[in-house]
Amino acid sequence: MNKIIVYLVLLAILVIGLNLRRFSYAQVPLPGETADEYSFGWLGISLIKDRYPIAWSGIAGYKNHDFQKINVDRLFDVDPGRPPFSIDKPWFDHPPLFGLVTGGFAYLSGVRNFENASVLILRRPMLIIGVLNILLIFILANMLYGEKVALLSSAIYSFSPLIVISSRLALAENGYIPLFLLSLIIMQTYIKKKNIGFWYTVCILAGISLLFKLSAIAIPITLATYITLIKKKIDYKLLLPLILSTIGALLIFTIYGAIFDLGVFFDVIKVNSERIFGAGSEIFYQAVSISKITTQRTFTDGWILLGWISFFMLIFRNWKKDVADTLIGVSVLSYLFVFLFFGSEPYGWYRFPLYPFLAIASAKVIYDLFRQNRLLTSYALLLIPFGTSAHRLLGFDEFLKYASFFRSFTLLVFLIFIINIAFNNKFIKISKLLILFALIFVFFLSIKEVYFYNVDNWYFST
Repeated sequence: MNKIIVYLVLLAILVIGLNLRRFSYAQVPLPGETADEYSFGWLGISLIKDRYPIAWSGIAGYKNHDFQKINVDRLFDVDPGRPPFSIDKPWFDHPPLFGLVTGGFAYLSGVRNFENASVLILRRPMLIIGVLNILLIFILANMLYGEKVALLSSAIYSFSPLIVISSRLALAENGYIPLFLLSLIIMQTYIKKKNIGFWYTVCILAGISLLFKLSAIAIPITLATYITLIKKKIDYKLLLPLILSTIGALLIFTIYGAIFDLGVFFDVIKVNSERIFGAGSEIFYQAVSISKITTQRTFTDGWILLGWISFFMLIFRNWKKDVADTLIGVSVLSYLFVFLFFGSEPYGWYRFPLYPFLAIASAKVIYDLFRQNRLLTSYALLLIPFGTSAHRLLGFDEFLKYASFFRSFTLLVFLIFIINIAFNNKFIKISKLLILFALIFVFFLSIKEVYFYNVDNWYFST
């Protein structure tokens, strides 16, 4: 593909992705729908202003809870019965680095108290990080599968309604996704160029990611597992700096806790380690089948379900023999292990780091089906995101007005499929045009769905 065309298409995807994320970003999701956004922001502000970690938590590890009705984003005007924030100090729910990102941005924007740290400010850095993720997905997918799959991967991540809306949230998972992707990109560069400096850089990134949130332990696990599989042996020269970086990051977090109150630090760690599994024995099923954004808000997006189907298609086709499929498989399975170990099912944001890899898996499968002229299979898979978007935009009764067009197009797809079988694939170009049309139309519906969700429509989303 012509490089100029590739970069122009990528630029268009990035611009559209930014505009989608900017649309109603301070209203959707609703302010306070996950109050953890305020925790991270307040932590950063307090560390910069007071040199002391203060935020809300309420978990049992803290000795004295200071309950306050901090009317940030007018939360208590909208809902006077809302429980007050439990302000705890020193706050050790999570490492401090992501709080310094969002809280630091708020501080630079003039915010000096918790009440003024609105999501309008806290979420602004996430818009840039979201677009950065689109670019990093393109780079990683291009290294693994080539330009066409890379463009398709970035488009899926850019346009998927669930990914767009979830990427607006000022939460630590969204903060370390670019570190996850960047570490894999640099690792691939190391494998290609054999320059040990690249591997040391990867190890440093893995350590830094743990200072965003401890669930980022999935990154060093992914790196260690993949490099061992690729080399077909345990390479201690590579694993040792990765282990040291991981231990070093944990040690830094512990020293940070000791500076303020080591006893409270270990109490909070203990309470967090005893987190209840929200889904019980069916946690894996719920992690795959149910799309969540927050603790209460479920949001069905066909692109995510398509991503899981595509992922399983990849790993069941000799994934160990294809190093690109191996990397996607190891990344998802490593993070799933952490997801299950941490008991993360009740919290929708723990799923966010999976989405880049599901987007790449979807793109790879769709491209392979397109290349192989698998018209019927491609159409069936694209009906999944088509169905969720069309249902939300039109509803059942309104869709009936367009049912004849849907039936006609489905009949056309089936007829071309039969004709190609009967005439030895003489109409392959028509098949590929139909797949391409269906893909572009589904992207169009996904974009329309994102713009559909203003604050009024968001109240009724499921």
